[in-house]
Amino acid sequence: MHVTLLGTGSPIPYLERAGSSLVVHVDGEPYLVDCGPRTVYELVRNEIDPGLVRDRLFTHHHIDHNASFHHFAIASWTAGRDSLTVYGPSGTDRLLDALYSIYEEDLTYRASVGYDIGGMEDIEWVPVDETFHFERGGLAVTSLPVDHPIETYAYRFENRDGDVLVFSADTGKLDRLAEFATGADVLIHDAHMSPVGEPPDDGFVWERYTRPYSGPAAARLSETHCTPEQAAETAAAADVGTLVLTHLPPYRDVEATYEAAAAVFDGEIHVAADGLTLPVGGPDSNGSS
Repeated sequence: MHVTLLGTGSPIPYLERAGSSLVVHVDGEPYLVDCGPRTVYELVRNEIDPGLVRDRLFTHHHIDHNASFHHFAIASWTAGRDSLTVYGPSGTDRLLDALYSIYEEDLTYRASVGYDIGGMEDIEWVPVDETFHFERGGLAVTSLPVDHPIETYAYRFENRDGDVLVFSADTGKLDRLAEFATGADVLIHDAHMSPVGEPPDDGFVWERYTRPYSGPAAARLSETHCTPEQAAETAAAADVGTLVLTHLPPYRDVEATYEAAAAVFDGEIHVAADGLTLPVGGPDSNGSS
């Protein structure tokens, strides 16, 4: 098993980080989690064929996690995908309904030039709640409700060899997440409340995000997102092997973010970047296990 982080950013558009999305590779099968802005382009950039994705999961329905879903659904279909199962919380059904209502004429046109419409008509939605569990071959996936303003789930992926990946989704500090992630080889964790660094000297700059959050914004975001230290506390309590810090706004200080986590957690730490690929458990980093 291995994981590729396609997008490691936040709702704020930033060229260095696409919207939240990652692919878990198991026995050559890609499982796509979330679908933030630029997801399809990042699949292509990372040489992952969109047409091979037949299972995709949503953690929640904020725009930085689902904005590219319609693009993905149509692009993967035209790339040869013949089936798709979408796993996600309430609201996923409305996202699918919108796909068919907005793009009805587009889909009809594409079918008329030779694409098999079955690949679009047969998209299945499987609701996710706290009891969610599915198995595919040697993979088991379970969910955990986390602490965010809307219904949001963390996911735990475990293969037949006992290799484990956990993705926290967006969440405030949550003690039960450590139990859910116990023994994971890799924990990918929200660290949105990371220290601010220097903005670029040229080009467009979001001035609002060149300084730390303050006032009501800081108070509210601190309830629903984590600092690097909080993510590291969860990683240490869960005794995971590797911690990956993600969901980062623009202009974060990568070194300071790493050091903040390293002061709490003595395992391997990565401050995520788009395209980061890591093995999970076994020695494979190319998808053979």
